[in-house]
Amino acid sequence: MRGEIVDVDEADRIHDQLGKLVGSHIPDVVVAFTSGSLPYGAAVRGDSDIDVNVILPAGTRPDDALFDRLSGFIDAYRQLHGQHGMCLDRRYPGEYFTIDQAQDAVAGRGVPVTDGKPMLPRKLGDSYWNASEDTWYLAWMGALAFSRHVVGNSDVLAKLRRQAWATVVALCLPDLSGRDFHAEDIVARILDQDHPNGGFGVHPGYRRFAELEAAHCRQALADLSGRGVLGRRGDDIFVGEHDGILRWTTDLADRHQTGFHAAPLLTVTSSLRLAV
Repeated sequence: MRGEIVDVDEADRIHDQLGKLVGSHIPDVVVAFTSGSLPYGAAVRGDSDIDVNVILPAGTRPDDALFDRLSGFIDAYRQLHGQHGMCLDRRYPGEYFTIDQAQDAVAGRGVPVTDGKPMLPRKLGDSYWNASEDTWYLAWMGALAFSRHVVGNSDVLAKLRRQAWATVVALCLPDLSGRDFHAEDIVARILDQDHPNGGFGVHPGYRRFAELEAAHCRQALADLSGRGVLGRRGDDIFVGEHDGILRWTTDLADRHQTGFHAAPLLTVTSSLRLAV
């Protein structure tokens, strides 16, 4: 029924069906995953779409053969939406990018750096996302951090997800400086839609987000602590280390100058070409 929440069992069936469709139409997929409302128990029938992300091998050529395969998948993907009463996003029917682009995304390629400091954008409307190619990398970073495996190499996704989560947490640290904090504080910051820098594409209505992501958040905190970005007051209590945060910020600014090597967005992704 339109307006009802898609329950967990149906979400599982959708993920299973989606994995088979990706494997059938895009057999060379590195890994595919979902993001958005469906994995977190917040998809609304008749309103929400199935956010699929497909990572392709490095060096994938943006030729007619590729777009024919992707178009064939999108036809089946559209039918899957109809079968479950979901609402296909006709403007952006899925995300398709390469493994090297994914690696750049989780390292922070899409994070704007101003005067040597990473500064998340204050407005995330359509005009922002269409402003430049690099904005897509910011969207992919959030999708990779907050994701559910569909098909392909789950170890690759796990590694990318761990790196993306660490970047997301590091970007939250300025808002938590000067006080001790827990993983719950990071999750609350990510879910805070009222924050001027937005909520990383995550909404407070994602009912299962905190439950499903708590372990990933704790791992990111441990990773950043191990790198000296955070100090540890106890098993679950952290504080930002000024020198460590500065070093992380400087490293990201340097990478924006010399450290990102993935081919431009249009080598693979052309949502306008794939739009239905």
